[in-house]
Amino acid sequence: MKKFVWLLLAASLTQTAYAADKNKADKDAQFDQQFNAVDSNHDGKISKSEAELQAPAMAESFKLIDTNHDGYLSKREIKTFTALLNKSREEFNLRLKAADKDKNGKLSREESKTIPMLYDNFDAIDTNHDGQLVIQEITDYLRAQLKTESTREK
Repeated sequence: MKKFVWLLLAASLTQTAYAADKNKADKDAQFDQQFNAVDSNHDGKISKSEAELQAPAMAESFKLIDTNHDGYLSKREIKTFTALLNKSREEFNLRLKAADKDKNGKLSREESKTIPMLYDNFDAIDTNHDGQLVIQEITDYLRAQLKTESTREK
């Protein structure tokens, strides 16, 4: 379950967030426009091949989003997945802020102890080897893990 949550988080980092001040009608219209841009044959659902061509980040998470396992993504599945991602992102950001004791926007190895996944993989995540984790390094690591996981599922 923890791995699934981390994969959701990784995927969320590749998703486009809606602006907070937009009203529901604007959000729905924007969602429909984006959905229709990916749904190239306009059959009301997105196939894996459509996602691969038009939305690579969606294609990477295809199996996670396709909850009924019919090989297509519906609007409802995508909206449900996006809601989960937003919640996971908020929770993760709160955990990062709480862990960053000196409030410098970076996590030392000591600070990362409160987030076991970061602590256990600290050296792999710290790509510039400065002993500090920044959000870009964490994001890059999570994206790589998602790609590895989606490759294994194929």
